Amino acid sequence: MKVLLSAVLAVTFLMLTVPAQAHHSFNTFWHMDRNLEIEGVVKSFKLVSPHSEMMVEVTEPDGAIVLWRITAKTGAINAKKQGWKPEDFIGKKVKVAGNPPRRDGAKSMAADQE
Repeated sequence: MKVLLSAVLAVTFLMLTVPAQAHHSFNTFWHMDRNLEIEGVVKSFKLVSPHSEMMVEVTEPDGAIVLWRITAKTGAINAKKQGWKPEDFIGKKVKVAGNPPRRDGAKSMAADQE
């Protein structure tokens, strides 16, 4: 009976850890071995879990205005502990560095929180 109970607990534990590992697969969407940097004006900023999100309006070299979606690699808890508030960023010019998307033409990046 103890062996059966141990086996059931082990399988349950394994089943619970698989979804947690799958959630943080940034390699699926972004090139983690490449970097890029953009400059623009913050249009929106959501401090939410599991990953905060910022929309940045960027003026391209040809003058076109493009909206970039920035996904934070860390959760909102760290940003809130550092005193970050969305209203402090909206309308401000920022420089953001991160990893580019795997999808060609996508205007997005995964960025570290600093």
